[in-house]
Amino acid sequence: MNNFFTMKFSKPVIKHLVQIILTWTFFNLTFNMFGLLITKLLNEAEYTYLDSIANEFVKPLIIQSLLFGVCISAAFMFLKNKKLAHYLFVLLQFVVFHIIFILNLKIHHGLHFVSTFHNLGLQYLSINGQYLIDVLYLYFPINGNFENNMFMPDNAYTFYLHWIFLNLVYYFGLTWITIKTVKYLFVHNAENQDNKVGIQEVKAEIHSEDL
Repeated sequence: MNNFFTMKFSKPVIKHLVQIILTWTFFNLTFNMFGLLITKLLNEAEYTYLDSIANEFVKPLIIQSLLFGVCISAAFMFLKNKKLAHYLFVLLQFVVFHIIFILNLKIHHGLHFVSTFHNLGLQYLSINGQYLIDVLYLYFPINGNFENNMFMPDNAYTFYLHWIFLNLVYYFGLTWITIKTVKYLFVHNAENQDNKVGIQEVKAEIHSEDL
């Protein structure tokens, strides 16, 4: 078991995973802060401040980073296709989000998403939501029955767009940007550094031969 773990998690792999997770977390934090800022700037008169920064901002971001870290680490351990491994978190969210959505669908004079605020599935969707996406609520608000612990949006399709589809697009884009950034900042620079060292070694060898 230890040999298996060592083979799968060599120092370069661990270094890469740390770079990916930290960069992903940084971008996620930045985008969510921008989301809050944009919402305030666009409608400062009706902007609602967070009741608890720890519970409504810090906690969800920590949970998202932990989920991403666990997923990508497990993917690098068990998947041969490392490109796919980077996006395992997005695939997992796709499956979980749609399971939650389908399980809470009701057909009564149309298609409706019906749940309660204490429902674990709804809480999972809420924790994995993004303030950058919430900017759309200013222009496309979700109306419905939200009294007496009931959560029943009037339009299931609008709810799906806000809570499922756009968040999945966000996670895909976030992961893609992270991979490109890590590749440019760390891998590309490391290759350039190796090339510089190689060139210097060649020059030194040529100089010694001339002597």
